[in-house]
Amino acid sequence: MCSACHVAVRPTDYFCFNCGKNLHAAPPGTAPADQVKLYLGSVFLAPMGIFWGLRYLRQESQKSKIVGIAAMVLSVVTILIVVQYAVALANSINSQVGQQLQGIEGF
Repeated sequence: MCSACHVAVRPTDYFCFNCGKNLHAAPPGTAPADQVKLYLGSVFLAPMGIFWGLRYLRQESQKSKIVGIAAMVLSVVTILIVVQYAVALANSINSQVGQQLQGIEGF
């Protein structure tokens, strides 16, 4: 039953055929093109990849769960790599500033 126009709808319908209201969210796609978009998004927008992966993990199909786990793993690996490079950069800048201060004190 559609909550907007009260027309009987099938349980498998995502939209009401009478008024067009969204009855429930469509499941995320597992087609190769959808996976490529998800994986690229998980790498370039790493924190979002975790949330997108959770959305796939909530689905019933095994393929969706595998896609969700892969997206989350990509996101976590990307975050770890970025943190590692950020720490290395901060340490490098810290040592350079320390050397410059040592040089100033030497005058």
